[in-house]
Amino acid sequence: MNIYVAVGIFGIISNFVAALADLPLIKPGKPGENENISLNGVQPWWAEVPTKRFKLSFWLSFFGQPGAYVTLWLLADLIVKQSTPLAVALKINTLIGCYTGLLCHMYFCMKPLIYQKLSKKMSDSECDEILQAIDPITKIPMLIGGLTLWLGGTIIVAIAIITGALAVSKWCLLLNPIVALIVLSIFKKCKIKIIGILGVGYMLLSVLLIIAGLQ
Repeated sequence: MNIYVAVGIFGIISNFVAALADLPLIKPGKPGENENISLNGVQPWWAEVPTKRFKLSFWLSFFGQPGAYVTLWLLADLIVKQSTPLAVALKINTLIGCYTGLLCHMYFCMKPLIYQKLSKKMSDSECDEILQAIDPITKIPMLIGGLTLWLGGTIIVAIAIITGALAVSKWCLLLNPIVALIVLSIFKKCKIKIIGILGVGYMLLSVLLIIAGLQ
């Protein structure tokens, strides 16, 4: 077993943990219309669940996310043998994803925790007004994080596969977060409860690293 296979296995486990981190941020109960993480406003159900729910979400993300970044970094190590520009682009994308990824998830966890305290003393509209004061600071990092984590790595790795810089079958183009988004969105439409889509997408990239490491 070489380093790429070992890290790929670690990535699958780590990204599964990260995918579980999304579940505490979703309203408990049967899958339905509210099967999404709230990006705007406040959700009254936040006050009805234990505080530890949102703390658990943060720590699952904290321990799970590193697997995604190490996976991308080692994919870049394989790509650099054939294309230095693509490898450098992927490493830059990974670095940006590192510090914006956890920041974004921390924001999703902080809002419910703050709301739980505020809701005991004021109305939902007043809580919403206070929490909106945080939004201008977080919008740009969240946009950058979304672009790098969802699209940046996916596009760069896809180019590497198409051009042969990453020596794997073209079928491996299916191993990325965008494909995970398409497939799991269908499951969600069928009201099947799913774990975090981005985490599943990076599990697929970890499988790609294993395949590439075996070549």
